[in-house]
Amino acid sequence: MLRWATLLERDPHQIIGLLSPSWACGDARGAMVDRLSAIDVAWNDVVLRVMGSAGRPRGDAKSFFGLSDAELDRIVAGSWRCPVRPAWQVAARISNVECPRLENRIVGSVVALLLVICAISYWIF
Repeated sequence: MLRWATLLERDPHQIIGLLSPSWACGDARGAMVDRLSAIDVAWNDVVLRVMGSAGRPRGDAKSFFGLSDAELDRIVAGSWRCPVRPAWQVAARISNVECPRLENRIVGSVVALLLVICAISYWIF
């Protein structure tokens, strides 16, 4: 996964097309726009293909990187409102899926801050 993130960080301002979420049915699971997807970037890398990347379909990427549907969606899926992202954001998504410690710290800090605000407002009022 580190190699995948590194490939995307080589051109951080490249626009990456996002895929439909895994829960979308039928042909809607394909690319949302006609742009290179993060899976295409991984597939185009010779090193990842030599390591065993089987192909471009979601299932092949999911099994090669050892991801669940939810993890793969966090990396490559978009929405109708946001069908593309810069490569650096997709690389950050990969890093957060691979090592979620920083993301968990941020969420924990926000929750703790909300609890403190609620406690203060309860004490004041």
